[in-house]
Amino acid sequence: MLSFLYRLVRAFRQEHGYSPNVVTMSAQHYQRLLENVPEMADYGSVSRFLRMDVILSEACVHPHVGWKAQGQNKYSAGRLP
Repeated sequence: MLSFLYRLVRAFRQEHGYSPNVVTMSAQHYQRLLENVPEMADYGSVSRFLRMDVILSEACVHPHVGWKAQGQNKYSAGRLP
C-alpha cells in the first residue's frame, strides 16, 4: 500500500508541480495501510506520516490523491461521508 501511495504522490507532483495534501481511500485500504505500518495506530500518526489528510469514502474504489485548500476537508479525520 505504501509503494502504491508513493507512486500516486510522485505522479501528482510531476503533473502539478506541488505535492498533494489529501488522500481518499476506502476503509479497507486504510486498514491495509495500518497493517503495513503497525506503529501508526491512529489517524493523527497516519496523517503526519503521509503529510496528507486522509478521507475515508466507501465510494472510493482505488486510493487517489489531490489538493484541497484548508477548510475544504469536510469529511477528513477518518470520517465517512
